[in-house]
Amino acid sequence: MENEKKNDDPEEKEVVSKTRLKRKSHEILNLGKRLVGLSGEQLGKIPLDEPVKEAIELAHKIQNKRSALKRHFQFLGKLLRARDTEIIFTALEKIEQSGHRQIQRHHRAEYWRDQIIDRGIDAIEEYRTEQTKADRQKLRQLWRNYNSIKSEVSKIRFARMIYREIFQGLNTD
Repeated sequence: MENEKKNDDPEEKEVVSKTRLKRKSHEILNLGKRLVGLSGEQLGKIPLDEPVKEAIELAHKIQNKRSALKRHFQFLGKLLRARDTEIIFTALEKIEQSGHRQIQRHHRAEYWRDQIIDRGIDAIEEYRTEQTKADRQKLRQLWRNYNSIKSEVSKIRFARMIYREIFQGLNTD
């Protein structure tokens, strides 16, 4: 009966399990590792204070020393635990999602390049239904030039030109 009264009391602090604390600690440690993996431009988009920025810069300098880097990640985790990490997690997720979108655009451009090279005019027309701003005439010309060339080196060059044209079309929408 006494235990039930203690749990119902709003004044009573919630007891956090050791497992939950360790899990949270590992999440913050991984957050620090993810932050170290970002470029300077990406780090500029995340709200970090000076001690954390300096710790990240130092981590970049000690990349080759494995045990030192491990200790430094622990230190970075300690710094991050003293801060509101929810804002940092949100900003990091936004950056990572934009990177995924960029990768998807590249994959779509590669897919359409391969389709145009293999199927020609039919693939160009399909692509135009998806990307109305794409330059049909230029794509047809590139495809015709690609098919008229015997040299593999030149074919690779024209494949790159087709890819570039498709990728530019994907980025305009």
